[in-house]
Amino acid sequence: MKVSLYKRFEKAFKEAYLTPLTLLRYGTLRPQKARLHGSPHWIYIDPSDPCAIKKVVHEPLRGKVSDNLVFWRDFTAHLRPNLIVDVGLNYGECLFGTDYGPEVRMFGFEANPRLIPHLEKSRESHPAGERMKITNCLVSDVAADDVPFLVNPDWSGSSSAVRELNDRPEAIEFKLPARTIDSVVPAETAAGARLLFKMDIEGYESRALKGFVETLERVSLAVGFIEFDGQYIRWAGEDPNDYLGWLQQRFRTYRLVSIKAKALREIQRFEELPKLHGDPNRVHVDLVLVSRDAGDGWLAPGWTIQA
Repeated sequence: MKVSLYKRFEKAFKEAYLTPLTLLRYGTLRPQKARLHGSPHWIYIDPSDPCAIKKVVHEPLRGKVSDNLVFWRDFTAHLRPNLIVDVGLNYGECLFGTDYGPEVRMFGFEANPRLIPHLEKSRESHPAGERMKITNCLVSDVAADDVPFLVNPDWSGSSSAVRELNDRPEAIEFKLPARTIDSVVPAETAAGARLLFKMDIEGYESRALKGFVETLERVSLAVGFIEFDGQYIRWAGEDPNDYLGWLQQRFRTYRLVSIKAKALREIQRFEELPKLHGDPNRVHVDLVLVSRDAGDGWLAPGWTIQA
């Protein structure tokens, strides 16, 4: 009961604090576009989506920046990549909330068809929009048609092809094409490129990366940020331990220890990954993947690797 009362008080306090700020900034409590903290670029959203209101409207008003966006901005500035791949755009906070050099080619992937009109508006308004390509598909290891994808109508960020995540009557099912990243990113664009990538697709990262191998082999450097959730990976049909081993054959693998401290720690074995509430079956962590031959200059200023 104490936790419930606290949460209700916290929610009421945030609403009382954020309501006048939202009205002052946008003239409405449900804006159709907003700006992220630290970015002048508009992000177009569905104002009826609580996920969009929280992440794109309210959190920036509090000066909050998501973990993956902190990483994305720092490593974009440091690495100066000329190839960007963002898988699981949602509303495109990383892709559109950052500035890029004139030589960069960008490829964004989003499975939720309901988000594509908003993403295209954001792309058109971004200074680098002409060099961005957004593909509406499920990203996987093999091409296929009519693959079920379940959209959570109450929270767009948890939509997934993993049925167990949205196995309820309210979920909206779409039939989507599955495509590999290798089939979308031209070989000549990848050749010798400095690649920065992000994946947040609710357990499907294991399949998406296996359809990314040719591109990864063509680039001169790859640095990526992915979510690793053991339960989601199992539901997607992979063994988390085997998947981590597959990653480590191709990347130096680090876990995010603290976004505030910008601290990473290299992972050698599955047992080193932190467990939620001490449950060995619940692993949830953000991983940073780096080309095995990347050398020592890939780490962005202000970031450290803990022993």
